[in-house]
Amino acid sequence: MTHSQKLFSSEVLRRLVAIVIMTIALAACQSKQEETVKPAASAAKPSAQPGVIELQEGSSTLTELQTERVGVHSVRTSLKAQAGKILPNENRLAHLSARVPGRIVAVYANLGDRVKSGDRLLLLDSPAFGEAQLEYRKTKTAVRVTEKALERAHALLDRGAIGAGEYQRREADSENAKADLYEAEEKLHLLGMTEREIERLGTEKLPHAEVAQVFLRAPFSGEVVERNATVGEVVDPNKMLLAVADLSTVWVRADFPEQQAGRLQAGLGIEVRVAAYPDAVFRGAISYVGAMVDPATRTVMARSDIPNPNRRLRPEMFADVTLLTPDQSVLALPHAAVQQVGSRTVVFVVQGPRRFELREVKVGESSQHHIEVKSGVKEGDEVVTQGSYALKSEALREQLSMGGPL
Repeated sequence: MTHSQKLFSSEVLRRLVAIVIMTIALAACQSKQEETVKPAASAAKPSAQPGVIELQEGSSTLTELQTERVGVHSVRTSLKAQAGKILPNENRLAHLSARVPGRIVAVYANLGDRVKSGDRLLLLDSPAFGEAQLEYRKTKTAVRVTEKALERAHALLDRGAIGAGEYQRREADSENAKADLYEAEEKLHLLGMTEREIERLGTEKLPHAEVAQVFLRAPFSGEVVERNATVGEVVDPNKMLLAVADLSTVWVRADFPEQQAGRLQAGLGIEVRVAAYPDAVFRGAISYVGAMVDPATRTVMARSDIPNPNRRLRPEMFADVTLLTPDQSVLALPHAAVQQVGSRTVVFVVQGPRRFELREVKVGESSQHHIEVKSGVKEGDEVVTQGSYALKSEALREQLSMGGPL
């Protein structure tokens, strides 16, 4: 064999080997693609009845299933408020102002101070108040004078020195003076003076500087939450000087969608949570339900009283409010039995040892463990709880293989 023939034979051999290697590689790739496309084996076998899944005997899915019968359960639902806010108890909130025009002489209460009922908060020097006090002193003197005149008239009447008409005139003068004194005393009460302070005005001598001074007092025990008073400032009754709030109880305002208005009623319990204390739950009850719907937010307001002994809840805090409705006995399912297939809510009803019917249901209110079922099943039906998701997967796989709607 010549040298050129040997070279030709070697080249042919190399090409044959390359072709064989490429053929083997292509066969291997095709095998892998076939394995990838091959669908996983289903645990269910085809059923002649639409919507019914029949598991194969010995299926691992079958051993994992648990069931429960549909029955009547006590369901306590909860409503979430759209918005909530802490407010001061307006029955224990006082905006205090001077009852007469005057000049502030002293301020005894600062922002945040705790005060008791009757404590002095502010001292005001008021000429108008001084005039009222002087009028009281004048009428009190008049009462003393007319009473003595009446006593003398009574003695003269007994001796026949005066007639009955003169005695009656003195008696009328005394009664008129007493009426004027009562009017002056009531005026001082209206201006904020206590009984003890009014009695002090009856002394013969009184320091001139004190005649025109009046105290602004706390109407109840609480905390000073607002102060707009400065020493030397001239004020009138239209200006609010101090605000006192009793924060041992607060109001919680909660706004609920108008669709839930029919379920709001006084006496229902609520749970309140605020961001400042994420682990704390404050409880109370609805005391008032609004009579009107807010036209801007389409919500109904519900107000609750919440005990606040430690003053942790502060006005203007935002709050998450949950309303707890009364327990109701309704036909209900465990949450685990309910599955969502597209826009439909379904359960799997046991039809036999290995047969399960996919059935659409209509559900209602939900509690922690159960959900109300309004239609689709009846009391006594046995439904799958644990493993219902696996049956849903089997139903979807079977439907995909058949190419029709589930």
